[in-house]
Amino acid sequence: MELKDVVSVTGLPGLHKILGQNKNGLVLEALADGKKFSTNLRQRVSILSDISMFTDEGEVKLAQVIHQIKALEDQGTEIPNGKVDTEEAKNFMGLVLPNFDRERVYPSDMKKLFAWYHLIKGSLDFESLLKVEEEGAEDNKAVKATDKMEKPKAAPTKNKVATKTAGGAKSKPSAPRKMGS
Repeated sequence: MELKDVVSVTGLPGLHKILGQNKNGLVLEALADGKKFSTNLRQRVSILSDISMFTDEGEVKLAQVIHQIKALEDQGTEIPNGKVDTEEAKNFMGLVLPNFDRERVYPSDMKKLFAWYHLIKGSLDFESLLKVEEEGAEDNKAVKATDKMEKPKAAPTKNKVATKTAGGAKSKPSAPRKMGS
């Protein structure tokens, strides 16, 4: 399973795997208990591969954050669950992402991340996660390169012409007002 196949639905606990799509929304399966259901058009669905976390320099894709958590777990670090206290959540998040934005990443977000990690770690394809992470880094380099390119100049504007109104009478062209003293 890849992150692009996993969603979070506002108002529903846990994570869900995308099984398909119908005319009213998505067909999902809950990762926790395997129950299948459909979403409706009013439900807000967030695909995990589209989620980013704030850092002091910008944003980091969730794939990179989850990969870093996996690396810490492979080194023997115990990953907290979603019910950890706030200080412990902040301390662990500092290990995972040292430059996370401490004002915009809330403890509830951190706890949700830890709970999500425990839900998906058994079925997530971490090798594809690494590929997505590398592709994201290449995309960021391409975006930064295009930011430095000169932006095209706007086409010169044409002189304004009087137009006809709905009644057929000509209207005056608009002109900038002169500032009085």
